[in-house]
Formats: sequence, structure tokens, C-alpha cells
Amino acid sequence: METKRHSVNLKQYRKVSGKWQFVPVARDAKGAPDPRLVVIDGEPISSKGGTFYLEFKHHGKRRQESIGTVPREALEAWRTKCAVLTGLIEPEDEPEEVEQGLTIEQAIERYLVEVEATKGRKTYRQYRNELEWFKKHSKKRYVTQLNRSDAMALFAQGRKELVDGRPLNQKTINRRVIIMLHAMRSQGAVIIMNKGDWPKTIDKKVEMYQPEELKPFFAACDPEERLIFQVFLCTGFREREVANLAWKDINWKEGKLAVSAKPELGFTPKSYEERSVPIPMALIAVLQERKRNSGSLLVFPTEPHPTRPEYGKGNNPHGHLLELCKEVAFRAGLNCGHCEGEYTVYVLNKGVRSTEKRAYKCDTSPRCANWYLHKFRHTFATNILQSVDIRSLQVMLGHKNIATTEKYLKSLRLDQLRDKIESSALAAYV
Repeated sequence: METKRHSVNLKQYRKVSGKWQFVPVARDAKGAPDPRLVVIDGEPISSKGGTFYLEFKHHGKRRQESIGTVPREALEAWRTKCAVLTGLIEPEDEPEEVEQGLTIEQAIERYLVEVEATKGRKTYRQYRNELEWFKKHSKKRYVTQLNRSDAMALFAQGRKELVDGRPLNQKTINRRVIIMLHAMRSQGAVIIMNKGDWPKTIDKKVEMYQPEELKPFFAACDPEERLIFQVFLCTGFREREVANLAWKDINWKEGKLAVSAKPELGFTPKSYEERSVPIPMALIAVLQERKRNSGSLLVFPTEPHPTRPEYGKGNNPHGHLLELCKEVAFRAGLNCGHCEGEYTVYVLNKGVRSTEKRAYKCDTSPRCANWYLHKFRHTFATNILQSVDIRSLQVMLGHKNIATTEKYLKSLRLDQLRDKIESSALAAYV
């Protein structure tokens, strides 16, 4: 019996020292597997972070079967397989197709359930769209059929595609492949990439607004618009963080604005991390004046619709901040005049709703690519880094990884280098 039991091996596929590989599951004193632990370099460590597999022989052939990521379920699957192979229980009747395991479509559905349970709505939508793209271009049907060549095929496909007449950014392509790998590996795929497989990407300079842009921009704002974009500029908050800012998030005495979860509005901070950012007391005074005339729980709610009372009752987050930013820039005459493309509009014709594409140029419409909300965040970070350390900036921005914050150091060093260049002996020869 013991020999039969041990002919079913339980192992885990996980990343070890940066590489994906199989490692054995630890065993207890009686020789049964303990899937809470795996053995790496002779040492037992936690099994968190990998997918369990059963390895056994079936009709003389070595078989491998993915059984998920939960230790309790892995142990139960091992016991069941041992019982089936020793004849203690009858195997369940399965359709022939099931022998191949999960289809890619089923694996995507399972993975998205996990994403929806643990990530924000925006992240869920992005993952769903990227995986739909993968499913559209995959030539395989089953997860067990996937290998390195499928990832390389996605790299090639990404380089062929055009969006608004332009090729996809290599970082976008790499992100799509990363999401595919994470999703399929979590559902049992064994895809091992080689060291040189990942195409190089260009690290773009952090874009920020200059004083000669901000002055005319704020001059073109009405008081409501000015306050909205002053909050963006002085906090480094993301779009949804400003849209969901509530009066209870303001610490009037200490002069701080907080990012906090609001389940009733469907808002969760990115990385599930709440934080507070100090702002100038002059901005606190303007916010206090606004609060006296506000009947909403939110600082910047969506305005009530003039003819549709059910839409935007004054307590919904502002949903058009990006459009407002572009409108102000256009009004101030700050558009570059070179952006052009197409946008989608909804058309109602004899009661039938449809969409159509319309061309635009940013010299005649508020659609300049140089004006976007995240650029206020870059401007805040680059400027505030001159006064605080990198760790403090990481906390203020709500970055999970300090490596994300360090990109602002490069811009700061270049600004400091400018002063040295101007005062160098070389400048005297110009």
C-alpha cells in the first residue's frame, strides 16, 4: 500500500531565484505529503506562491495533473488519486476532453474571478481586456498545451498591431505577455521563459507641467475648476482619488488630505493602501470656504443633471475630470496643434442607438495628448522631491514598491546638472 501511495508524487511549480521550476512537497513523519511546505535546497519553506501538481503513472505513461494553489485541496487530491490507483475507489467518469485539463477560456474565467476578488475594478477591467486579446490570438485550446513559443508569438503579434495608426508601445506588449503568463501559470501552465526573451523597452523621461504652462492654465479656470486642479497639483492624487475625496478625508487642523476606502461608492485605494498628504494651508482655507456652501459628502461631486434627476444627485464622484482638464487647456490656447485621430460618439437614429467614428485635430478641439491628469502627479512628485526624501515621497504617492518612486530621482538629478553645466568652464566658450 505504501509503495502505491508513494507512486503518486505531489510537487509544486513556483519561482526559485527568479526562475520557474518544480520543487518537491515536504513529507510528514508517516511519509504523507504536507503541502503547507515545500523543500528548496534541502530546507522546508512555505508553499505560498505556486501551483500544485500530481505526478503519477497511468497505463504505463507518466502523467502530470494541475490541482490548484490551495494546500488543503492539494492534499485531498493526492489522497483521492492514491485511492483511485490502488482500487479503493472507482474513478469518476469524465468526458474524453477533460483529460487535457482546463481550456484556456475556462482558465481565464477562473483567474478573473480571483482578480475581481482581490483587485480594484480598473485593474480587473484591464486584466480582462488583455486576456481577451490573448485568447483572440492564441492558437491553442488547452492550458497544458501552452509553452514558451506561445509567449513569443504574442510578442510578435503585438508588434504587428496598430492603434489609431500607431504601433503598440513595447511596454504595453510586455505587460500583456506578463498578464498572460501570470494567469496561465496560476491555472497550471508550465511556461519557462529564457533570459533573453524579453524585448527591451525605452524608459521615457517623466513628463511634468512647466510654470509657463500652469500659469495660463489656471488663469483660464473658473473658481471651481481652479480648486480641482490645485488639489491635483498639491497632492499628487490619482484621478479616482480626487473624484472620491470626501469632506471627512480632510484634517483641517493638520492641513492634510487623505485617501480612504469608500465601499458605498465602489472605491478602494490602489494597493489597498490609505494615506494622507499635507497641503498648503492656503488651499485648506479655500476648501473650508467651499464646504460652507456644499450639500454633498464629496468635495467634487458630479453636478446634478438638468433634465435627468436620477443621474448625478450630487453625491456621485465627478466622472469627467480628464475632459475638464483638456477643455481648460484648449480654452487657454495650450494645445500643441499636432494631435489628430478619431473618437467614438453615440448616435440615436429613429430610436436606435449606434456608434460612429469622427475625426479630430487638437487645434480645433479639446483633445490634446499633452494634457492629462497623471501629469499633475508627475509635477507634484518632481517638485516635492526637492524638499523630502525618496521614502517620504513613496508614502505620499502610495507606491507599493520604492523602485516606482525612484524614476523621479532622474528628473531631479538632471535639473541639478543643469545648474552645473551653466556654471562650468565649457559654457564660457559659447
